[in-house]
Amino acid sequence: MNLDKLLAEFKETADRTLLHGMEDTTGLEERIRMNVEKKAKRRFRFTYPVSAALVAVVLVIGFTPYLLQKESTTSTHTPKGTSAEPGTHQKPDPKAHSASDDQVIMETVDEIVDVLRVGMTQEQIKEKISVPYTVVEDYGGSGDDGTEEYWGYSILAKEGYQRKDWTMIETEALLKRDVGLEVLVGWKDKKLHWYTVSYVQDKDVYLLKLNSNGTIQEDIVDLSQGGTGSPAASSIFDLKPEEEDRYFNYMYEKKDELLRGLSPSDIVKLYVRAVQDGQLEMQYALRIVDEGVEKPTFEQYLKEVKKDPVGERNFWRSNKKMIELGSKIWVEHKEDETIVWTEYKDKSHETTGYIMRQDDQGIWKIRWRPQQ
Repeated sequence: MNLDKLLAEFKETADRTLLHGMEDTTGLEERIRMNVEKKAKRRFRFTYPVSAALVAVVLVIGFTPYLLQKESTTSTHTPKGTSAEPGTHQKPDPKAHSASDDQVIMETVDEIVDVLRVGMTQEQIKEKISVPYTVVEDYGGSGDDGTEEYWGYSILAKEGYQRKDWTMIETEALLKRDVGLEVLVGWKDKKLHWYTVSYVQDKDVYLLKLNSNGTIQEDIVDLSQGGTGSPAASSIFDLKPEEEDRYFNYMYEKKDELLRGLSPSDIVKLYVRAVQDGQLEMQYALRIVDEGVEKPTFEQYLKEVKKDPVGERNFWRSNKKMIELGSKIWVEHKEDETIVWTEYKDKSHETTGYIMRQDDQGIWKIRWRPQQ
């Protein structure tokens, strides 16, 4: 089968199946139309509310498995040729710039996710974000991931606000609404390697991160513990100690022999955890294609993931919802396929499932299925 055609079919299938998970589809047709018509170069100022029509739509990466639906600071820079002020043709609206407006903050976060990509150059980022940035000299990171430089942005901030310490999330400033959101960009070879966005909604502070492999993680900051994630409640997807050991062994070794004897639901639990942790290589290793179908290489898969941060964000959110709201996992064996279903505590949420397939060694994996 032609690989380009296969990739396109994966894309269509994922869009068709995961799109159902959207809680609000208002304006979807208009959003898709705008995506088709928008220019190759796009820019936004963060100086006025982003139109609701620009909020990201679930466009899931082409290789998402077939998910079923059952009935310290040194200098501040203002980019050349840009301005942190509204255009002369537009009158500023003080309320629109306020960090007290959750909708404005959320729409701005959505827009950041929509336009920034791993691999963008510094000049491209300056074209996308026209507010001043701060070169962060003392970030506190180890640099083990290859990051060489850090830029910080304080967006929707009160006049006179200036962040001096980037080693910790400014939870107090966010909760006091001195600033709506802050972006920290890590650079490698003058290209975007990763970024984080800390932002406030109501009385909670959130941390979103675009990882260097294109995956996204987003969670409430646990203020009581000073951590970067909310305390985890028990879940049907929790791994037992021996399962944790297998998870980490497989993450590092990728040896399928470690999966021998595991049930279809065991494999799904490992996969769900890999999505939660942003472990893209492990997600790839746990997938299988039908006989006679060419599996995309990891490099091809990685390239596609990096193209679609919006899809990755929504995929991570769907996975998180499954972890938090899943009430029962059960396996259905049909004549021609096996499906691992997840039921939800909220009965209004339709049961979802992963199609499973055994390889020639009898090891279960999650099936990639192109559209028939």
